[in-house]
Amino acid sequence: MQLINKKLSFSASLALATSTLLGANTQVNAEEGWQADSAVLIYNENNGRVSAIEPAVNLRRTYEDESSINLRVVYDALTGASPNGAASASVAQTFTSASGSAAQTANAQAMTSSSGSTSRQVTPSPNVNTIVTHSYDDDDDDDEGEGHSTTYTIAPSDIPLDPSFEDSRTTVSLGWTKPLEDNYTVNLGGSYSTEGDFTSFSVNGAVAKDFNQKSTTLSAGLNLEFDTVTPNGGLPDPLTSYATRNTIGESDSKNVVDTIVGLTQVINRRWITQFNISLSQSSGHHSDPYKILTVADQGNLITDPENAGNYLYLFESRPDNRQKLSLYWQNKFAIMSNNVLDLSYRYMTDDWGINSHTVDATFHWQLSDSFYLEPHARYYEQTAADFYTPFLSLGDDVVINSGAITALVDYASSDPRLGAFSANTYGLKMGFPLSDTRELSLSVETYQQQDKNIRKEVAAGSHLDGQSQFAELSANWVQLGYSVRW
Repeated sequence: MQLINKKLSFSASLALATSTLLGANTQVNAEEGWQADSAVLIYNENNGRVSAIEPAVNLRRTYEDESSINLRVVYDALTGASPNGAASASVAQTFTSASGSAAQTANAQAMTSSSGSTSRQVTPSPNVNTIVTHSYDDDDDDDEGEGHSTTYTIAPSDIPLDPSFEDSRTTVSLGWTKPLEDNYTVNLGGSYSTEGDFTSFSVNGAVAKDFNQKSTTLSAGLNLEFDTVTPNGGLPDPLTSYATRNTIGESDSKNVVDTIVGLTQVINRRWITQFNISLSQSSGHHSDPYKILTVADQGNLITDPENAGNYLYLFESRPDNRQKLSLYWQNKFAIMSNNVLDLSYRYMTDDWGINSHTVDATFHWQLSDSFYLEPHARYYEQTAADFYTPFLSLGDDVVINSGAITALVDYASSDPRLGAFSANTYGLKMGFPLSDTRELSLSVETYQQQDKNIRKEVAAGSHLDGQSQFAELSANWVQLGYSVRW
């Protein structure tokens, strides 16, 4: 919304590496002095789900030698209800959560992919040698969340939502850009993010080289991220009883290595194109400690043999490694004198079985010196992870012998972010330049998911018969921004 420059970035991985890398070249053309960009994002999911307030400040100082430093501070405060992973059923279900949180749901992705940070539209010209882009994933799955122990009952046919979702995060990032001899530019940076049960630290570096009188730019970047998760109640033992809650420790870690290579080309005075290839390799803890799965027998909920009086739910399990490959292509076209059409396409594939396509379009329409409009449309679609399932089936996925529960699968998750879905984002930004150095803006966006999963069969008349098997998300957000240079 990582904005969903989005979300002013709920993740400090490839999005940070990409923005740092591509931002390196734009600083060369910046005017000497200070620039401050501030924004407040108000986000709300429909049906009483997560709400968020996110203020952000970005401060940049550009020097006479065209080097610059950049400081960014973001604070997120989220409350509401979030899917816990259990399946909707025709009977009431009661849950007792250790944390009252279900981690960061697709809401954050929506935020981080459609709202969040702001960027200036720049009319392409022979002197502009880069395109500023933002990278975001709807399938992102950081383990985040914090709340209070609580017992709650879900009415028949309702989506199981943990009503005590509560989280806050502070992120601080710092970057330094320096033009060198022979048309090289280097960029170094780092970021630190902290919340109740999750911390993240990253460092990144990038180098860019201009050719052909600065009409061609080759660039490469590297981002290293180190995450630690300390869930409330401890780390649950994957694919074991939710009611029993066996733990395997208090904390775990995940490391991410992101690399990106890019080519930017000025085609003519009205057209700039950019192509990036990026690879992300993560290892360590990927499971969401607050997500569970229903175990059903022919579509009927069954009693937990290890904890009588409770239906049987198991904690999810995800692989310890994940590799993503992304291809990104962006074009900016100057139309007439002051208007810009921005079109981009992104393809992502990973070794979990997820393939995604993103098409994004923004049009900067300069109506006068003191007013412009930016309509925005985005379409996203992804396939499901190989281990995604709306629930586990007794006999096929789980067996019970003499009261002992044994999973027959190594990995399983019902997290909607790992399912197959499409999503549409529509928005409008209104900009009000107050002077040559000050600007006020207001953005309004809406996001809607659509279920694309193949429905899992259940017996007629069973608890899961006719019930929703995917928790679709719809959300709206408003962002107010103000920038000033001096």
